[in-house]
Amino acid sequence: MIKICYVIGQLSRGGAEKQLYELVKGINRERFSPVVISLSSGGFWASEFRKLNIRVIELHRRKNREFTRLFRLVRLFRTIKPDIVHTYLFSANSYGRIAAIIAGAPVVIASERSLPETGKDKNGYQVFLDRILAFFSHGIICNSLKASETLVEKYSFDANKVFTVHNGINAVDFLKETNLDKIARKVVGTVGRLHSSKNYRLFLDMARIVLERFEPGDLKFVIIGEGESRDELERYSQQSGIADNVIFAGERDDVFPLLQAMDVFVMTSLYEGLSNAIMEAMLAGLPVVATDVGGNSELVVNGETGFLCPLNDASSLAERVAALVGNERVAMEMGEKGRKRVITEFKIEKMVRETEEVYLGLLTR
Repeated sequence: MIKICYVIGQLSRGGAEKQLYELVKGINRERFSPVVISLSSGGFWASEFRKLNIRVIELHRRKNREFTRLFRLVRLFRTIKPDIVHTYLFSANSYGRIAAIIAGAPVVIASERSLPETGKDKNGYQVFLDRILAFFSHGIICNSLKASETLVEKYSFDANKVFTVHNGINAVDFLKETNLDKIARKVVGTVGRLHSSKNYRLFLDMARIVLERFEPGDLKFVIIGEGESRDELERYSQQSGIADNVIFAGERDDVFPLLQAMDVFVMTSLYEGLSNAIMEAMLAGLPVVATDVGGNSELVVNGETGFLCPLNDASSLAERVAALVGNERVAMEMGEKGRKRVITEFKIEKMVRETEEVYLGLLTR
């Protein structure tokens, strides 16, 4: 039995956490024995893992940087004696890899979940630390080709250590017809944490331009998610004169039914890995208009399943959104092509199988 310790910063709702859950849920339990270690206590996914009879170890976080968690991880690894330590997101990639190296874990793997560029999702110190730890790591799994290429071409990571495994989506969990009443004739929406990286001011700028072309009563813009930027964004919608047409729905458990009640999905992020939100929108049959960053182009086929627009270009986004809102036939055709693409190309089983292949390959090197 191959023992794997998965280390992640927290188990709250989030794309990386969900992908880890799907991986652990689908992994061959006759061959692999997983343990999940969270550097923080609590979180939605902790109980979900335990429902799978997975051992979950939660470490209590007192502050952002502390040596006690590092020492606790070293002790855990020496007790569990994992064959593989696989870490997710920066804090776990740092604490987890350092502890695994000290404990002498045979295989140490980190995951990059978004475009690892200085000035975007990481500062110079973080990229420097990643480069140092990469030297001692056996593998780095990226969820987009763009992230893999950045590591190799921009930061000179060893190409033999870098692997691309796209996120997967479990269509069975989502494909249920719903009958939610639409809140307007046309609904344009987005889903994500209300954080500056998601660039929701751009979403609101796009909405203001689109509303100039349609009767205000015919169109609503919905932002699903919660976060530290909510108050600022609500003020900005008021200042922009569009507050009556913008709905801040907060964090929701019924995201997929809400997606099914939309007509167009928009992603305005400054950077992305391989967006779970875009995948779910495509599965819901929505055409996607997104900024051309990170792995978005690996999901959205420009002109076929939606449109890719330059970063920070509200006019370009508005033009594409308005075209789809105004042409239901084209929007539905693009949405259907996107649905077929995500079901065919991004199966959860493929993600699990490719990750298992990375594990076995590194164990036999």
